[in-house]
Amino acid sequence: MNSDASGTVVGFSDPPNVPETALFSFNPLVFLYFMLSFFFVPYPLYRYVAHRYNWELNNKTGARHWSDIMFGCSYGVILFVFGNYSHCYSWITVVAFYPSLFGYGWIAELPFTKTSLPNIRNWPKGMWIVFLTAVGIILAFAAFHIYLASTLTLPFVAYYVCGLLIPLFFMIMAVLLIKEVNNNWLRTKYHQWALSRYQKRRPQQQQQQQQDEKTQQDNGDTNASGGESPALPVHGDTNPSASSPDLEANQPILSNPYTSRISLHLHHWQIFYMLAFFTRLLQESSWLVTWKESALVS
Repeated sequence: MNSDASGTVVGFSDPPNVPETALFSFNPLVFLYFMLSFFFVPYPLYRYVAHRYNWELNNKTGARHWSDIMFGCSYGVILFVFGNYSHCYSWITVVAFYPSLFGYGWIAELPFTKTSLPNIRNWPKGMWIVFLTAVGIILAFAAFHIYLASTLTLPFVAYYVCGLLIPLFFMIMAVLLIKEVNNNWLRTKYHQWALSRYQKRRPQQQQQQQQDEKTQQDNGDTNASGGESPALPVHGDTNPSASSPDLEANQPILSNPYTSRISLHLHHWQIFYMLAFFTRLLQESSWLVTWKESALVS
């Protein structure tokens, strides 16, 4: 770990010589500049401009503002530390940020962009043009960043690309959670597995029960031939063969404990927040791409 708390982990990074490869870094002064530039100043500034030009805004109470500020600080710490912004923060990033922030707000106010991702089947043509253009730009910059990463030390590009598995993991977990809440999926699978195990063991239990009944019957015949009265059934059972009820018929009905249905709705800031971790390279082009962070406060 060097003077600005840049971490070298399992040989995948060499921050003293190649700052871009730092898996994590923290500089208190740069962090203060980072939060002022990208959160504490633009947050009230954007709301002022949006209110002045009658842009769409969420009505927030004082408690909601405080909650959002705390969330913003938490997200900012994580992004700064693991996004290598101790090294890649620059004036170019700040200058590119503010036009992008208000440019995004202006685009979001266009009549054909007032829609959402779940309503994708009903998008107008203008929204599709904006969406496909944005996706094309993002993919182009992603390919360029992967190229820049490949020019550095070899292990760096491996974990740089594999970092995309982290948001993929959270996406898979979200889909599984939706299936569980809407379809009682996990509990149903466990119930079916437990029932199949019981059904596999049941023939052995029935065979053992028949053998016990045959032994008891043979003992009863022997006692009867000796002049003794037959043994009384245990626990008052008059029919030993019916002592084991049909457990399968008595299986409890699996009820769904969830009372509502949920759906997946990706917010634009979540997508760009993930991408902001990859604009960590010490190149002017990478600094410019950090405009994606504008979605954090929009």
